[in-house]
Amino acid sequence: MRVPPTRYDSVLEFLVPRGNARTVTLAGIFLTSGTALWWPLFAIFLASYGLDPILIGLVIALGTLAVLVAAPIGGVLADRYTRTGVLVAGAAITAVGLFGLALAPSGTPATFPILVGMFGVASFGGNLGGGAVRALLFESAHREQRGRAMASPYVLPSFVAVPMPFLGSALSQVAGWPFVFLVAGVLVTVTSATYALLLVEPGREPLPQAGSGSRPARSWFGRWTFLAPVLALVGVYVLVGFGNGLVTPFMPIYFTSFLHSSVQFFGILASIEMATVGVLALVSGRLVDRLGSMRTIFVSFAGETAVVTALIFVRNLLLAGTFFVVWGAVDWLDLAAPSVFIAGHVARQNRATALGSFSVATHLPLLFAPGVGGLLFAVYPPLILMIYAAIIGASTLAVVFLGGLRGEESGARLNE
Repeated sequence: MRVPPTRYDSVLEFLVPRGNARTVTLAGIFLTSGTALWWPLFAIFLASYGLDPILIGLVIALGTLAVLVAAPIGGVLADRYTRTGVLVAGAAITAVGLFGLALAPSGTPATFPILVGMFGVASFGGNLGGGAVRALLFESAHREQRGRAMASPYVLPSFVAVPMPFLGSALSQVAGWPFVFLVAGVLVTVTSATYALLLVEPGREPLPQAGSGSRPARSWFGRWTFLAPVLALVGVYVLVGFGNGLVTPFMPIYFTSFLHSSVQFFGILASIEMATVGVLALVSGRLVDRLGSMRTIFVSFAGETAVVTALIFVRNLLLAGTFFVVWGAVDWLDLAAPSVFIAGHVARQNRATALGSFSVATHLPLLFAPGVGGLLFAVYPPLILMIYAAIIGASTLAVVFLGGLRGEESGARLNE
């Protein structure tokens, strides 16, 4: 006799589908907590080590080179060998980079290259499994749950990580920045162990054998050449990625130097934003499952355009903090949408590579965007918000042009 689900089971099923999505969620609690402990405050950390805004942008831009290398390598390895193995290795490499940041000296000639190198190692590991985890979640979920599965690494982990930015800011003042990165490295190490112990590798579809009468599978390039809407969507996200590179690294300094807030106040803002991420990630997954990816992207972009435009003119600290939190929440609304859209149009044997390549495309602008953002910030801090508002507004119009209000057709999707 089948036992009826308990209320706890029903709530958990509402939040996260069964299977690998729950394992990724458990691992994500440690990974997101470790990342939230330092990443929202990274610019402040670099400034405390003597770097000016231009050098801060340069550290992040140079560290991003590792992302461009890691994502395609991880995607190819995941498609050819194992998705779970790539995730285990990526988290372990990230932990090494974080331990390296904990040991970085301050105020020496070696400070800058060590910070660049260790941030690069952490970035490499953090992005090695990007395509692998998206492909694994897509393949492990039922079609009507794919949006929720893609959002699962962010729903519960984001709630657990709510106090982490504030805790990181407090620890940096009491115990120092090395201790912050040491704790973060330990949490990411636990992430790697969780992947290794609990993930289940999705079954592989056999490829056609020579002489069997089956047509050989098309190459990755051949699968993409006729997908003009997908390529156009990737182009839009490249533009948005440039905008994010302009503003994201400098928002802590925008608040602490231009709006004259304390570090602790910004830590509280980042913690509140982290709470909204969990809610919006859940909403994102359900919107994708109900409305489709393109409509979800349109809603996210349109909301960002409105909020960022308003933030440009705000000088009141409390009101600016409110807009910042809303902006962060709306920004996460499209979390699952592009990955579900792309994964649904690419065959399984190339899926992780395609998703990893999408990550490369969106990170490519970060090679120079933070440097440009540093220059703009040095001239007049609100310039970074003005440029981003223009970029996200243009991207909203582009999504409308691509049929975002109509949604996307599902008939051409592969591997349903």
